[in-house]
Amino acid sequence: MNITTFFSKSWNDGSGYGGDWSVRVNLHHSSEISRLPNGESSLYFYIAEEEGSQIRISRNDASGLAASGHRHDIGHWQIHISAENNTFFHYAGFRTGNMHNITQLVQNSLIVQERKLQLPDTYEKSSNIVVFQVLGRNHLQLDVTFLAGVDEKKFSVQSRLDRLSGIRLDETLRVQEQIFDKRFENAYKLDNEELSSFGATNAVEIGKAALSNLLGGISYFYGQSLISIPSKEQKHHRESFWKYWPAALYSAVPCRSFFPRGFLWDEGFHQIIISRWDRNLTYDIVGHWLDLLNVDGWIPREQILGEEARVRVPDEYILQHTDNANPPTLFLPLHGLKACYLFCDFFLCPAADIALASLESGKENNAERAFLEKSFPRLQAWFGWFNRTQAGTFPGTYYWHGRSITDKELNAKSLSSGLDDYPRASHPSADERHVDLRCWMALAAKSMVMIAKIIGAPHEVRKNWHSMARSNDLLFQKYEAMSQVLSDFDVLNQLHYDRKRGRYYDYGNHTEKVKLEWDNFFDPRTGQVQQVLRRVVSGRPKLQLVPQFGYVSLFPFIVKLIPADSQILEAHLNLIQSEKLLWTSFGLRSLATTSSIYNRRNTEHDAPYWRGPVWINMNYLVLSSLHYYSQEPGPYKDAAASVYKQLRANLISNVARRYNEMGYIFEQYDHTKEGEGKGARPFTGWSSLILLIMAEQYQR
Repeated sequence: MNITTFFSKSWNDGSGYGGDWSVRVNLHHSSEISRLPNGESSLYFYIAEEEGSQIRISRNDASGLAASGHRHDIGHWQIHISAENNTFFHYAGFRTGNMHNITQLVQNSLIVQERKLQLPDTYEKSSNIVVFQVLGRNHLQLDVTFLAGVDEKKFSVQSRLDRLSGIRLDETLRVQEQIFDKRFENAYKLDNEELSSFGATNAVEIGKAALSNLLGGISYFYGQSLISIPSKEQKHHRESFWKYWPAALYSAVPCRSFFPRGFLWDEGFHQIIISRWDRNLTYDIVGHWLDLLNVDGWIPREQILGEEARVRVPDEYILQHTDNANPPTLFLPLHGLKACYLFCDFFLCPAADIALASLESGKENNAERAFLEKSFPRLQAWFGWFNRTQAGTFPGTYYWHGRSITDKELNAKSLSSGLDDYPRASHPSADERHVDLRCWMALAAKSMVMIAKIIGAPHEVRKNWHSMARSNDLLFQKYEAMSQVLSDFDVLNQLHYDRKRGRYYDYGNHTEKVKLEWDNFFDPRTGQVQQVLRRVVSGRPKLQLVPQFGYVSLFPFIVKLIPADSQILEAHLNLIQSEKLLWTSFGLRSLATTSSIYNRRNTEHDAPYWRGPVWINMNYLVLSSLHYYSQEPGPYKDAAASVYKQLRANLISNVARRYNEMGYIFEQYDHTKEGEGKGARPFTGWSSLILLIMAEQYQR
């Protein structure tokens, strides 16, 4: 079964707030289903009035009017539904104050009529939820049109309806599709001949699927997060949580079917893609995320806003903790803004006159600068919160807070790092040093330097940019000093480099002698002897580098802290392409096969997540650095280019093959079973970065 959704929006004479829109849904059966005696399908269209106002149902209206109502913000509204012949309509209306249980309401109301499940054609008094069911065989096409601010005395409803349905909608969709195709071609310039050689003969189709599904997942949320009350304050409260203020969030989502909510570190990757398509969208979305900062500069890492969102999330993940961070990936798309590129170019190349001319011209650059000026106070607060709360005991070190040891986990998870079950020190402590967090801080500090300098310059034309670079701007100097410390290669090596193995590692209280063993215990609830996997430690931990090689170990390479002429760079190129470690024919696996925790379960019920599978977002960051080093003068330029070409080809080939087999882009890809797609699908969040990989568009 293939379902295609089209959406068109317009503002016509008489349109209320938000305008009018139309949705067309096309459903095609596979040939096998079409031949079945009862090969029918049902489409359900839900209308919910969250404020509780009544939705009226219209029956047998010649214009296709299905429902109508009134809201204070848009006035009177109407929804019209039309479908092709040989379709049947049924409906149900419900009165409820809960928006999170609509599916259950519908399932409970279905009745069997002539061996078919259908809605009962009933309507509760003052219903604020209405569901329409459309049944049809084989090919089914459904048009749903919404009209806002309906007032027939002033403007013709029929003329507005005609513009958004039937033949006029056909033409609108055809024109918009042509515009999209042309814009896509200009933005990404996919080399079909080269990509076909990787097996991606339909690269444009895959790229459009990745981009359109990411854009289609952008959603508006409103509600309150639940915040865990710190233990030292819990004695003063009856509840175990506070409610965050009612907040709005405009954001993309990782996966509409499985993760339909905002995730902080995912969103930075999403915006790398979206900013290249529509920068105004990025300004709006990043602005919404920064507006979630509390007075201390903290942002909840997972936005579970309201009851409707909470019913989809396991209880253990609902409460957000004010001392837990998440990678500051919102700085990634800021590097992609033109102004930041030009700032980099000015200080990295002699073409200052070109950079100056570009920065001074065009409304687009003015918009970028205005966005950065508005964002900077919040970015300062966010960066300051990281620097205060995630600092380690040793100067210049950082660690992800929130890890706690239990007897059921092989290795305490670090959910705040975004890498969940990636192995860290066996015994969490304040002495830990996490190399990935130090590198994220180095990236953030560099971003703050660039933004501080850009917004620090007066709006009028500067005649001497070199004097600007040497100005006594205290804000610039503050972040520049921090950036220099965090980018110091010698200090990085002293803290995290294992000279014997030639690898970067975390540091902490650690022993390799940890395993899960089955333990028998008597369960008083069942009266039976049960088995459970428990953590067993057979060695004494000590402070040391943690010998787990994987994505975390590559962060100094990813953030480009390794000099282009360093032998450590050569060693990393060799490590990356070692099949005994991370290299596969499908991309880089997340943890080396030589790791003691490679591909091992963390609990009885937790399969390996970041302990082997191939993740597109991290492979994109590695490719970005390989591309950078392949263009930097140095003795390893050609070697970096060679590794880059092969890794890119492997990723594109596998994603294309799995897309052609299953029709999906996946959350992760298996590193042991021929690169099969795994996890949530369609995962068109950061896995959509495959589009930028095909287009060879990377972060500087």
